[in-house]
Amino acid sequence: MKRKTGYDAAIQYGGKLISRCTVADSEAITALMEQCGNSAARVLREYTYFSPEQKSIFEKIAAVQAGQNRTEPGDPASLFAPPKKSPWGEIQACDTLCPGVFMVTAPDHGGTMVSKDIAAFLSPAAKKCGFRQDGYICFEENTQENVALRELLDKKLWNIPDRIKDRAAFEENINKSLRQYNPDYWRARQAGLEHAAARHTAPPVHIAER
Repeated sequence: MKRKTGYDAAIQYGGKLISRCTVADSEAITALMEQCGNSAARVLREYTYFSPEQKSIFEKIAAVQAGQNRTEPGDPASLFAPPKKSPWGEIQACDTLCPGVFMVTAPDHGGTMVSKDIAAFLSPAAKKCGFRQDGYICFEENTQENVALRELLDKKLWNIPDRIKDRAAFEENINKSLRQYNPDYWRARQAGLEHAAARHTAPPVHIAER
Protein backbone atom coordinates (compact mmCIF):
# COMPACT_ATOMS: atom_id res chain seq x y z
CA MET A 1 0.00 0.00 0.00
CA LYS A 2 1.40 3.36 -1.02
CA ARG A 3 2.01 5.85 1.77
CA LYS A 4 -0.03 9.02 1.45
CA THR A 5 2.25 11.99 0.79
CA GLY A 6 -0.19 14.88 1.26
CA TYR A 7 -0.60 16.60 4.62
CA ASP A 8 -4.18 16.62 5.80
CA ALA A 9 -3.72 17.30 9.53
CA ALA A 10 -1.50 19.24 11.89
CA ILE A 11 -0.20 19.10 15.46
CA GLN A 12 -0.64 21.96 17.93
CA TYR A 13 0.75 22.13 21.44
CA GLY A 14 0.63 24.98 23.94
CA GLY A 15 -1.32 27.10 21.49
CA LYS A 16 1.42 26.84 18.86
CA LEU A 17 1.49 25.05 15.52
CA ILE A 18 4.15 22.37 15.83
CA SER A 19 3.98 20.81 12.37
CA ARG A 20 1.78 19.76 9.47
CA CYS A 21 1.36 16.00 9.14
CA THR A 22 -0.90 13.23 7.90
CA VAL A 23 -3.96 12.07 9.84
CA ALA A 24 -2.20 8.73 10.42
CA ASP A 25 0.81 10.48 11.94
CA SER A 26 -1.36 12.71 14.12
CA GLU A 27 -3.20 9.66 15.48
CA ALA A 28 0.07 7.82 16.16
CA ILE A 29 1.62 10.85 17.88
CA THR A 30 -1.44 11.39 20.08
CA ALA A 31 -1.50 7.71 21.06
CA LEU A 32 2.21 7.65 21.97
CA MET A 33 1.87 10.84 24.02
CA GLU A 34 -1.02 9.29 25.97
CA GLN A 35 0.99 6.11 26.59
CA CYS A 36 3.91 8.14 27.96
CA GLY A 37 1.99 10.42 30.29
CA ASN A 38 1.98 13.29 27.77
CA SER A 39 5.79 13.53 27.94
CA ALA A 40 7.43 13.93 24.52
CA ALA A 41 10.89 13.44 26.05
CA ARG A 42 9.73 10.08 27.41
CA VAL A 43 8.45 9.06 23.98
CA LEU A 44 11.87 9.87 22.50
CA ARG A 45 13.59 7.81 25.20
CA GLU A 46 11.34 4.77 25.10
CA TYR A 47 10.46 4.44 21.41
CA THR A 48 12.68 4.22 18.35
CA TYR A 49 10.33 2.99 15.64
CA PHE A 50 8.74 6.13 14.27
CA SER A 51 9.24 8.14 11.11
CA PRO A 52 11.63 11.10 10.80
CA GLU A 53 8.57 13.37 10.58
CA GLN A 54 7.14 11.99 13.83
CA LYS A 55 10.54 12.23 15.55
CA SER A 56 10.83 15.89 14.55
CA ILE A 57 7.39 16.65 16.00
CA PHE A 58 8.22 14.91 19.29
CA GLU A 59 11.48 16.87 19.52
CA LYS A 60 9.64 20.17 19.06
CA ILE A 61 7.01 19.28 21.69
CA ALA A 62 9.77 18.18 24.09
CA ALA A 63 11.45 21.57 23.70
CA VAL A 64 8.19 23.38 24.46
CA GLN A 65 7.50 21.17 27.48
CA ALA A 66 11.02 21.64 28.80
CA GLY A 67 10.57 25.41 28.66
CA GLN A 68 7.24 25.20 30.46
CA ASN A 69 8.62 23.00 33.23
CA ARG A 70 11.74 24.97 34.09
CA THR A 71 12.13 26.29 37.60
CA GLU A 72 12.56 29.96 38.46
CA PRO A 73 15.64 31.69 37.01
CA GLY A 74 18.54 31.65 39.45
CA ASP A 75 17.38 28.46 41.19
CA PRO A 76 20.54 26.30 41.39
CA ALA A 77 18.36 23.22 40.99
CA SER A 78 17.01 24.47 37.69
CA LEU A 79 17.67 22.31 34.66
CA PHE A 80 18.44 25.56 32.88
CA ALA A 81 20.74 27.21 35.40
CA PRO A 82 23.74 28.82 33.65
CA PRO A 83 26.78 26.55 33.24
CA LYS A 84 29.53 26.90 35.84
CA LYS A 85 32.32 26.00 33.44
CA SER A 86 32.88 25.84 29.71
CA PRO A 87 35.06 23.81 27.33
CA TRP A 88 36.91 27.03 26.54
CA GLY A 89 37.96 27.98 30.05
CA GLU A 90 36.63 30.06 32.91
CA ILE A 91 33.35 31.76 32.03
CA GLN A 92 33.63 35.55 32.06
CA ALA A 93 30.19 36.34 30.64
CA CYS A 94 27.08 34.26 29.99
CA ASP A 95 23.98 35.34 28.06
CA THR A 96 20.82 33.21 28.06
CA LEU A 97 19.51 33.01 24.48
CA CYS A 98 16.49 30.92 25.55
CA PRO A 99 15.90 28.48 28.44
CA GLY A 100 18.78 26.01 28.43
CA VAL A 101 20.85 27.74 25.73
CA PHE A 102 23.78 29.93 26.79
CA MET A 103 26.29 32.04 24.87
CA VAL A 104 29.45 32.08 26.96
CA THR A 105 32.64 34.08 26.79
CA ALA A 106 35.95 32.80 28.14
CA PRO A 107 39.32 34.63 28.26
CA ASP A 108 40.43 33.67 24.77
CA HIS A 109 37.44 31.94 23.22
CA GLY A 110 33.78 31.03 23.69
CA GLY A 111 30.71 29.56 22.13
CA THR A 112 27.13 28.47 22.69
CA MET A 113 26.19 25.67 25.07
CA VAL A 114 22.87 23.83 24.73
CA SER A 115 21.68 21.86 27.77
CA LYS A 116 21.01 18.20 27.03
CA ASP A 117 17.55 18.74 28.57
CA ILE A 118 16.59 21.20 25.81
CA ALA A 119 18.66 19.71 22.96
CA ALA A 120 15.61 17.92 21.55
CA PHE A 121 14.89 21.04 19.46
CA LEU A 122 18.17 20.60 17.58
CA SER A 123 17.97 18.84 14.25
CA PRO A 124 20.12 15.71 13.76
CA ALA A 125 22.30 17.67 11.31
CA ALA A 126 22.85 20.41 13.91
CA LYS A 127 23.80 17.96 16.64
CA LYS A 128 26.55 16.58 14.39
CA CYS A 129 28.14 20.05 14.28
CA GLY A 130 28.58 20.32 18.04
CA PHE A 131 30.42 18.27 20.66
CA ARG A 132 29.18 16.94 23.99
CA GLN A 133 30.71 17.93 27.30
CA ASP A 134 29.42 18.15 30.88
CA GLY A 135 25.77 17.73 29.95
CA TYR A 136 25.81 20.22 27.06
CA ILE A 137 26.10 20.17 23.30
CA CYS A 138 28.71 22.84 22.61
CA PHE A 139 29.22 24.96 19.49
CA GLU A 140 32.46 26.92 19.36
CA GLU A 141 32.16 30.54 18.32
CA ASN A 142 34.34 30.64 15.20
CA THR A 143 32.60 28.20 12.88
CA GLN A 144 29.94 26.19 14.75
CA GLU A 145 28.01 28.72 16.83
CA ASN A 146 26.00 29.91 13.85
CA VAL A 147 24.49 26.43 13.59
CA ALA A 148 22.93 26.90 17.02
CA LEU A 149 21.79 30.44 16.17
CA ARG A 150 20.20 29.28 12.91
CA GLU A 151 18.32 26.53 14.75
CA LEU A 152 17.05 28.98 17.37
CA LEU A 153 15.87 31.41 14.72
CA ASP A 154 14.18 28.70 12.66
CA LYS A 155 12.33 27.35 15.71
CA LYS A 156 11.45 30.91 16.84
CA LEU A 157 13.12 30.30 20.19
CA TRP A 158 15.34 33.38 19.88
CA ASN A 159 15.10 36.76 18.19
CA ILE A 160 17.96 38.84 16.83
CA PRO A 161 18.68 41.45 19.55
CA ASP A 162 17.37 44.98 19.11
CA ARG A 163 20.92 46.30 19.28
CA ILE A 164 21.53 44.77 15.83
CA LYS A 165 20.33 47.49 13.48
CA ASP A 166 20.55 45.57 10.20
CA ARG A 167 18.90 42.27 11.09
CA ALA A 168 18.72 41.07 7.50
CA ALA A 169 22.49 41.49 7.11
CA PHE A 170 23.08 39.76 10.44
CA GLU A 171 20.99 36.77 9.37
CA GLU A 172 22.66 36.61 5.97
CA ASN A 173 26.07 36.56 7.68
CA ILE A 174 24.88 33.52 9.65
CA ASN A 175 23.77 31.83 6.44
CA LYS A 176 26.99 32.71 4.63
CA SER A 177 29.04 31.19 7.45
CA LEU A 178 26.94 28.03 7.36
CA ARG A 179 27.35 27.64 3.61
CA GLN A 180 31.12 28.02 3.99
CA TYR A 181 31.91 26.06 7.14
CA ASN A 182 28.94 23.70 7.55
CA PRO A 183 27.76 22.82 4.02
CA ASP A 184 26.27 19.45 5.06
CA TYR A 185 24.15 21.14 7.71
CA TRP A 186 23.10 23.85 5.26
CA ARG A 187 21.99 21.30 2.66
CA ALA A 188 20.01 19.37 5.28
CA ARG A 189 18.30 22.58 6.47
CA GLN A 190 17.41 23.65 2.93
CA ALA A 191 15.98 20.22 2.16
CA GLY A 192 13.85 20.48 5.30
CA LEU A 193 12.55 23.91 4.29
CA GLU A 194 11.63 22.63 0.82
CA HIS A 195 9.80 19.71 2.40
CA ALA A 196 7.89 22.04 4.73
CA ALA A 197 6.93 24.34 1.86
CA ALA A 198 5.25 21.42 0.12
CA ARG A 199 2.83 20.80 2.98
CA HIS A 200 -0.83 21.54 2.55
CA THR A 201 -2.94 23.75 4.80
CA ALA A 202 -5.16 21.64 7.07
CA PRO A 203 -7.15 21.85 10.35
CA PRO A 204 -4.82 21.30 13.33
CA VAL A 205 -4.98 18.39 15.74
CA HIS A 206 -4.54 19.52 19.36
CA ILE A 207 -2.57 17.52 21.91
CA ALA A 208 -3.99 17.90 25.40
CA GLU A 209 -1.77 19.52 28.04
CA ARG A 210 -1.59 18.34 31.64
